[in-house]
Order: sequence, then structure tokens, then C-alpha cells
Amino acid sequence: MEIQIEKNVPVPQRSKMPKYPLESMEVGDSFLSGVDSDDRGRVQTLRTSICRQQRKLDGRRFSVVKDAKLNEMRVFRVY
Repeated sequence: MEIQIEKNVPVPQRSKMPKYPLESMEVGDSFLSGVDSDDRGRVQTLRTSICRQQRKLDGRRFSVVKDAKLNEMRVFRVY
């Protein structure tokens, strides 16, 4: 098999998760993330993003769960 070099193929843009408003949330608050609960890759990316952001928020904790009615992921502040 011979590998061919291709020219002028654009590099695809990487999607980036938005920064969520975790700083302004109080215990019991939640929001829909816009991530489809069936998309395993984006769900994992969302969970990782929330985990990284909460490390900076001195003791605040968040939970990412499926909203059964809307088939989207919802983020709750739990502590």
C-alpha cells in the first residue's frame, strides 16, 4: 500500500466546551448543558470540563446527570 500526500486539505476546527457559570450557582441550582445524553464522547467531555472547573472553586461540588424528559445532560450544584 502506498500512502499518498494530499495538499490543500483544511485542518478541521476542534470544538471547545463553553465555560459554564459555575461560579454564580448556589446549592440546588442547575442548568441544561445542551449536550445530548446519547453522545458518549460529548458527555465525557462535559464531565471532564465540569471537574476541571470545580477544582478552582474552593470546595464547591457539581453533579452531571441525564435529564430524562429532555434527553440532555443537566449540571447541578450539590455542595
